[in-house]
Amino acid sequence: MDSEKEIRALAAETLAFSIIVGSVLSKLAKDSSLRVAIVEGFDQAADIADSVAVRFGKTASPEHTVKALSIIEEMRAMVLGDEGKPKNLV
Repeated sequence: MDSEKEIRALAAETLAFSIIVGSVLSKLAKDSSLRVAIVEGFDQAADIADSVAVRFGKTASPEHTVKALSIIEEMRAMVLGDEGKPKNLV
């Protein structure tokens, strides 16, 4: 398989999974008791991404760590809207 074709296939798969996860979380977030857990999940995901960036320091690609945080926050906004914004942005 040629590399470019494989990269496009992986990008499409990643997009599909992101849409599915975002859609399911959006439905679940309508339940106030589940919404709290979803907000905490996004907070934890952002904390883990920060920790990975700090742990690997200069050996980690800044582009990857910044992109990971960006994706987490984009998904948070898609699922929770403005009220889901984290308390402390970097």
